[in-house]
Amino acid sequence: MAGRRGKKAKFKKILIPLLKWISAIVPVCAFIYILYYYKQFDFLKPKAVVQSQTKIIGEADSSTSFVSSEKEALLKKVKVLENEWHSVGGIAIHSLVIENSSDKLIKNLEVEFKYLSDTQSILTSKIITLKTPLPAKKSTKISGVSVGYVNNAVVGCDIKVVNATL
Repeated sequence: MAGRRGKKAKFKKILIPLLKWISAIVPVCAFIYILYYYKQFDFLKPKAVVQSQTKIIGEADSSTSFVSSEKEALLKKVKVLENEWHSVGGIAIHSLVIENSSDKLIKNLEVEFKYLSDTQSILTSKIITLKTPLPAKKSTKISGVSVGYVNNAVVGCDIKVVNATL
């Protein structure tokens, strides 16, 4: 009978560590299978490099048909009379009064905003397109122009008209 107990003990000696290993491996395998089944192994694949290509379909800008001297003359006739701005949560909001002293309606206007520090050095420069039509020989008030995030060290703003579209 002693031999039988020895066989049971030897069986238990092998079976218990085997069950421990199986109970550790089976959940891991099940987890891997679930990831495979729901296609969650995307993190293992190399990321595709995003390539962008810009194609110009057509020139809608009528200012390109101008001679440069005519364009400069048009830009001299467009002036920013007032510029009131304040920062809301780091975003600059402008209220502008723009005067169009030319004879033609201006459809789009590109304005460059230069944000200055207390030493009058330029911290940030941004160009924004205003799509508000500006009637000929009139001043137009444009409010709520959001230029985007500006630094907290900004104390002033210079404005320059860069481009105008008829």
